[in-house]
Amino acid sequence: MGIMSSLLQLLLEVLSIPSPTFSESAKVKIIKTWFSEHFLDCEITEFDDSLLVTFPSAQELPHLCLVGHSDTVPKFFTPHESNGRVYGSGASDMQAGFVGMMWFLHQHIQDLRLKYRVSFILYSREEGTGLTQNGLYSLIHQFPDFFKSIDLAIVGEPTNLTVQLGCVGSIHVTVKVPGLPAHSARPWDGRNALYEALPFLTRVSHIAPLPVDIEGVRFFDVVQVTECQAEPGRTTVPGWFQCNINYRFSPRFSLEEAKSHFIDTLHRCGAHLTWITVLDAVPAGQIVSSPLLDQVVSSLGVTTEAKQAWTDVAQLAQLGISAFNFGPGLTAQAHLPDEYVLLADVDQYVHYLKRLFTGG
Repeated sequence: MGIMSSLLQLLLEVLSIPSPTFSESAKVKIIKTWFSEHFLDCEITEFDDSLLVTFPSAQELPHLCLVGHSDTVPKFFTPHESNGRVYGSGASDMQAGFVGMMWFLHQHIQDLRLKYRVSFILYSREEGTGLTQNGLYSLIHQFPDFFKSIDLAIVGEPTNLTVQLGCVGSIHVTVKVPGLPAHSARPWDGRNALYEALPFLTRVSHIAPLPVDIEGVRFFDVVQVTECQAEPGRTTVPGWFQCNINYRFSPRFSLEEAKSHFIDTLHRCGAHLTWITVLDAVPAGQIVSSPLLDQVVSSLGVTTEAKQAWTDVAQLAQLGISAFNFGPGLTAQAHLPDEYVLLADVDQYVHYLKRLFTGG
């Protein structure tokens, strides 16, 4: 069986095991077995549906960690390959990323660990969960000494085969605009909350994306209304209107600075402070520079961009770990019901990773 055929077979096998968020255990057990069968000297630790895999190497070498998450978003469907596209739930985000890492380790671990101490993390519950439910968060708190030893982490999120540094933070707030309910035949008896909200919504709609250049890459601060509801009733003037507003912010702000700036922005758009409730918030991922990061990114030889989404690079950066996003998945395919990845991109990804020990 050729290398491409073997890589395809492994990817299809992994995609064939459903792993929606909170139901990753079956896939994790299969991957744990795969590592134990293919690497006789690796050490595998399983915790909370997540895996830490380490390979013996000289302790004085820099610690390189390859990182992926096992859960997927689209409803499961039978994976298949057609015209060079591999279809499956989570194919681009990010099953192909960590499968490419697994295949790379299988093919090149001996050469790789002459240059690095090597580990692999597969964690659960990345998609759509609060930070404290996130599997990497659990690992960080359970194994703090392990994470203190990491010098560089590569997170296999979909990046279209570019290196994407850092990541934007995210804050969600609810803005609830009060009105006064009344019968729709006699609207003068009330105050339509939707109409009350329109000047505020118009001002928010005029907030343009703000480019922010950091460490040679460009992030965008953006504010968007993503959901809205009004008090129900076909014949009732709504007594309230509310919407979810999402702020994606660059690493120029700490989380507290971003919250303050966001709330002030909404207030200047016309929202009373009593209307605003912060629902959840995660920090932006700082770019933690290091000579090793520069060396590895240079050796990969691909385009370098900012990560215009939130990823767990942010958690690693908070620990002072140099980390970046790099995966074969297509960002435009993430979370689509018929999600796919290009097999040629997964194969190319393995070839790029080979530059970690060849230097180019």
